[in-house]
Amino acid sequence: MRLEDITFTLRPRRPWEAVDLGCAMVRRDFGRILVLWACTVLPLWAGVCVLLRETPAVIPLAVWWLKPLYDRVPLFFLSRAAFGVRPGFFETLRQWPRLWLMNLLPALLWRRLSFIRSFALPAQMLEGLRGSAVKRRIKILAMDGGSSGVSTTLAFSNIELVAWLGLMWGTYGLLPESAQLDWDGLVQSMDFESTIPNAFLWWGAVCHMVIVTLVEPFYVGAGFALYLNCRTRIEGWDVELAFRRLATRLTAGAAAVVLAVLALFGSPAGGRAADAETAVREVLADPVFEIHKRTSWEWEKGEKEKERAAWREKTKGGSVDFASTKMLLLFWAPLVGLALWLILYLVRNRDLFTSRGTGKAAVQAPKVLMGMNITRESLPEDIVAAARAAWAGGDCKVALSLLYRGALSWLVNRRRLPIADSDTEEDCVVQVMRAGEKAEADYFRQLTGAWVQAAYAVLPVSDEEMARLCDTWPFAERGGES
Repeated sequence: MRLEDITFTLRPRRPWEAVDLGCAMVRRDFGRILVLWACTVLPLWAGVCVLLRETPAVIPLAVWWLKPLYDRVPLFFLSRAAFGVRPGFFETLRQWPRLWLMNLLPALLWRRLSFIRSFALPAQMLEGLRGSAVKRRIKILAMDGGSSGVSTTLAFSNIELVAWLGLMWGTYGLLPESAQLDWDGLVQSMDFESTIPNAFLWWGAVCHMVIVTLVEPFYVGAGFALYLNCRTRIEGWDVELAFRRLATRLTAGAAAVVLAVLALFGSPAGGRAADAETAVREVLADPVFEIHKRTSWEWEKGEKEKERAAWREKTKGGSVDFASTKMLLLFWAPLVGLALWLILYLVRNRDLFTSRGTGKAAVQAPKVLMGMNITRESLPEDIVAAARAAWAGGDCKVALSLLYRGALSWLVNRRRLPIADSDTEEDCVVQVMRAGEKAEADYFRQLTGAWVQAAYAVLPVSDEEMARLCDTWPFAERGGES
């Protein structure tokens, strides 16, 4: 590609002005980039979904980790469109395998977590360097534009995260009831595996793919524009281009002057046309009009020391980029706040992680809860049979009372749950759910609901519900005994 063919004004820009230029380049050809994205990225995502169909919660992580592969085809298109050549669809697809295989392992392993990924990608893909040469080249470029590359990565990461959460929040109401979260159960039990439906996880993964499709091409364009801006500043591309255009104008002007002189003073005879042409060539062959080019190779020692000195000079006096510092604060502040909240939550709920039967002495089991005697002596030998008999006799409240007292007796005396005599029905449900036995917790929650309905709301439960409570009794058949 030639500098003369570039499609935008080549000049040093401020970092965020260069980022805006990159986004404008993507907007100009966003339709073509999306078509290429669909043909190269969507098949890969389909394979990821098939491989991880049993664990949909891992799909967003896999999609995020493979981002260096997605960026290469949009960069190939933008790098040529910037110089006035928009590659065709099939031409780009022919380059697809080569682009993905180039520097594949470094991109997915030790360079994956680089904070200047989009800024360094053009140096890895467009300059034809390999191995340690790529590393040295990125170091040189990072001395001028590395901080801008970090700020760009942080900014687009926050944009992607906020857009993902916003899309999920905005479309949550469209989900069927079976795919929505049970927020109360999730907060009380903290059992993510059984509380979060698979349909919800698949929906979150699809929303993440949509946001990556919309945001990632602009991230690539921003990094490519920062790369061009960095090379313009370091290598003086704008100065070189100005001199080339000046030389072109001088050559054209000299030719026009020579032709004008020949036209005024020369003979109009056709036989002298060849002589005029020869005279023009002789004038242009003069060293004054020669375009001088010189290629030199020079070995310099102490390159690393010079790089360090240049970096110290750049950061001398504490001249830190305010925008970069602000973006770093915006990125780390939520993470620090989340970490503090998690520590506070663990401290307040440390009893959740305390093993039963160790540490403190056993708490004295209560004999009366909510005005009901739950001692073993106050209960019949066969609680379920007694409850069935009371139900058959038409005494709904007594039947449910037997089941409820029997469940409390077993949980307090056998499971040693820390239920106090001042706890309410809801407090007992929370203690049972914290114990971690899902079958017991589900049954006790249903039994508590039926008991509260019959005891306080004076609303009878159905025969089917009572039969289900008796048939699914998960506790010992003899109340407090095993």
